[in-house]
Amino acid sequence: MSQGAKPTHQSRSRKTRDKLLNALEHLLKEKDFVNVSVAEIATKAGVSSASIYRRFDKKEGFIPVLFDLYIERLNEWAASPAAQLDIEGLSLREALQALTATAWRQIIEHAHMMRAMHLHGRNNKIGMFEKLAAFEEGTLAGMKALIGHYAPEVKRAQNDTTARMLAYYLNNIMLERGLFNQKGACFGLTLTDTEFTNEIADFAYGYLTLEPFAA
Repeated sequence: MSQGAKPTHQSRSRKTRDKLLNALEHLLKEKDFVNVSVAEIATKAGVSSASIYRRFDKKEGFIPVLFDLYIERLNEWAASPAAQLDIEGLSLREALQALTATAWRQIIEHAHMMRAMHLHGRNNKIGMFEKLAAFEEGTLAGMKALIGHYAPEVKRAQNDTTARMLAYYLNNIMLERGLFNQKGACFGLTLTDTEFTNEIADFAYGYLTLEPFAA
């Protein structure tokens, strides 16, 4: 059972919880979690506020349940054709453009959920990092495969650190813009999605193909 959520034993109760989650998700597309009230969730779901408190200790009790839902969707996406990259015949630069565009679409699709979890999940022990570990390992495996595929062009040592740095860079810079946009440190960027992901791909391309400084 997720922290902050009370157990459900009946199908009807689970359906009500699903309605509440759907209502919250809809509201998160319009405003940040901190600005969403329990009353708004109840109204959107067509239930009473008391019904919410029978299932959640407080509003923040939604966060771990929302996170579990996100992990479920993330795993479904990772196994779907949309997440699979066909890089045969592509240059390294083109492959990085395809990679960043695919990752960006996933972030944008779930940004409303990720924003709430990012701001509140780190302050609550919901097992965020443990639950993301398997997905991160899959991401690293993909990075290593990409680097290995383009070995003749890559100037960095083809090791675990290079793959982790690439994943770390791509993940953090896209999350910053995807989750917070003008609220974050975007420095007035007005790029389209394609322009943005291509710029990120170029940064990654430069990192991989530039000779590192001598120790």
